[in-house]
Amino acid sequence: MRLHTTTALAAIGAATWLALSLGTSAQAQDIPPPPPPPFPPAAAANGVQTFQPAYFTEFQVSTAYDMVAHVPGFVFDGGESARGFSGTAGNVLIDGQRPTTKADLSNTLSNINAAQVDHLELITGGAPGIDMHGHRQIVNVVRKTDAKPNFSVLGIYRNLDARTNAGVLLFTFNDNRNGKSTDITADIFNFFDNGAQNARRVTTDNTGQQILNIFQHAGGTGIESQASHSRPLFGGKITFNGTYNPSVYRQTLTYDQDGAMGYESFIEKDTPSELGSQYERKLGHGLDLNLNVLNRHERVHDIDIYTDSDGTADYRALSLTDERILNGRLSWEKRDGLSFAVGTESVFNSLDRDSSYVTSGSDSTEYVRVQEDRTESFVSANWKATTKLSFEGELKVEASTISVPAANRSDSFTYYKPRFQAVYSFSDKTKISWKTIRQVDQLSFSGFASSVQLETDHVTLGNSNLVPQKDWLNTIIIEHTFWDKGAISLALEHYDYEDTSDFIAVVDDGDIYTANGNIGNSQWDIAHLKLDTPLDRLHVPHGTLSLEWYYRHSKVRDPITDQTRRVSGIEPHIYSVSFSQEFPKSGTSWGVDVESAGKNRNYLANELTDAFFDPWTQVWFQYKTPSKLTFKATIKNPLSLRFTQDRTVYEGLRGLSAISYTQHTTSKVPPMLELRLKKDF
Repeated sequence: MRLHTTTALAAIGAATWLALSLGTSAQAQDIPPPPPPPFPPAAAANGVQTFQPAYFTEFQVSTAYDMVAHVPGFVFDGGESARGFSGTAGNVLIDGQRPTTKADLSNTLSNINAAQVDHLELITGGAPGIDMHGHRQIVNVVRKTDAKPNFSVLGIYRNLDARTNAGVLLFTFNDNRNGKSTDITADIFNFFDNGAQNARRVTTDNTGQQILNIFQHAGGTGIESQASHSRPLFGGKITFNGTYNPSVYRQTLTYDQDGAMGYESFIEKDTPSELGSQYERKLGHGLDLNLNVLNRHERVHDIDIYTDSDGTADYRALSLTDERILNGRLSWEKRDGLSFAVGTESVFNSLDRDSSYVTSGSDSTEYVRVQEDRTESFVSANWKATTKLSFEGELKVEASTISVPAANRSDSFTYYKPRFQAVYSFSDKTKISWKTIRQVDQLSFSGFASSVQLETDHVTLGNSNLVPQKDWLNTIIIEHTFWDKGAISLALEHYDYEDTSDFIAVVDDGDIYTANGNIGNSQWDIAHLKLDTPLDRLHVPHGTLSLEWYYRHSKVRDPITDQTRRVSGIEPHIYSVSFSQEFPKSGTSWGVDVESAGKNRNYLANELTDAFFDPWTQVWFQYKTPSKLTFKATIKNPLSLRFTQDRTVYEGLRGLSAISYTQHTTSKVPPMLELRLKKDF
């Protein structure tokens, strides 16, 4: 859990505010409502609701991401991290188009200054010229075409436990004028790993207890850079983009068990890069053309060395991944409210992984190459049947070939993936939607290669026989907006999976290993509740309470015990609660957040592993001056989050043999202080 990727979204005292909002709702009806905001969002027209910049004034937003986060009821989706382009889109567009890069969408939006934004559009169900990418809702960030160039500098200082320091220095430039736009971001950073904390591990077997003290420290350095430029070309617009984000992560560990010492050093060097281009043009007669070319490359080098009195274990792995994408889409708006689209995508992906595992008594090496050639074609239609009812339908055909030369495997797959979605508006404030979709997950290339955890002496074998996990999803969502800035939604989802991805057991000459594999059919049921409540009517001026809760129930038959259980790694409950209050006159704001940090169980071949994190909390204060200087102070994890992990290791197959030993590991993450200073020019 590295600090620069950790997010915390909710607050201490949130339960009190929730009780207040529920318990006083009846009395609130007797309180005269406050005057309407001076700039309410425009009423939805043809499924599009417009939010002008003045709507976000009281929230004191600084970036386009801040503005998106304050669209009532909208659930931000940054997109999938899968291979390919068309199936990885998030639910935010910029100037009506998806960004040309597969880089983190939240970072892309965070690097657009709010002063560059003309307005936001919340699109539900579909709108002319908008590719919904399978999402029920899309936010379109429309930038000003004549805004002054913006340059900003952001400095971040972080301190862990009053001893470890880290920081970020970020530069951002935006310019969007005369049909040309340029966006450049670059930062240099160092970071600490807030999950690499000193721990105590107690192992219990038939000989008694063994206590192991683990002292560890981890962190690293890196550079992140991203640039894009668009300009008119041949009656359309062409955009070029590139990213280069090298980083180095280091972890050192010392193990002390009754004076017997062990030492471990781990280093990972990660160098991802990307080059891409997008061309879009209106061809006339309602036809629009969109072409994308993208090339991605990543090099990851891992070195893990463990030494104790018995000798040395040395594990090394070098992974090279390549991705080449050619994507095209042609859309046609026959008339207002009816549009069609066809498109195709050709993708080549490959992974080359060379690894070695050397101990005092053995030496093993492995080379794995996995490559995938995939073509996906689609045809879709979006129909605004009435002012209240819209339909969207799509059929994708995916043809792919997975090759693993070392295993003499070359398999071809063809999948038909239909999607249907309907959205009905009872009123401007209340909507209901239904979606049915056939989904085919991508195979994780890492599942084809073996990996080693020296700390626990655990080996996970690669599996060259993996096939994609597939499912039918049916979901219904009802949403309601209230009090100008309030919204509540409830989504109920049901999944029927085939070839569920999980862990399987491999027995080799009496030795038992865990491997990634397919374990048959499973069912998932998910409930997702989201609530955004303005608290002005509850006598908390400019206050907002946000609540998000997931309940996930999964059911699969265990391939080892033949008993019903949940799928590995699926947390049953996830929640976040956030309270914030703005003081526009003074330019200040503050908030408190709470987020469930995790609880999951993994069913391995010969062990059962449970991990649990206490809820993550943070308290923050922000001051924004009239001279475009913003200061923000955040105390993260003030209650010292506790992490525990329990392992039950069996002599043979899990659940079918006697317990060999149990292991309990516990540690605490100390509080962190983060200071941010940003200047816009």
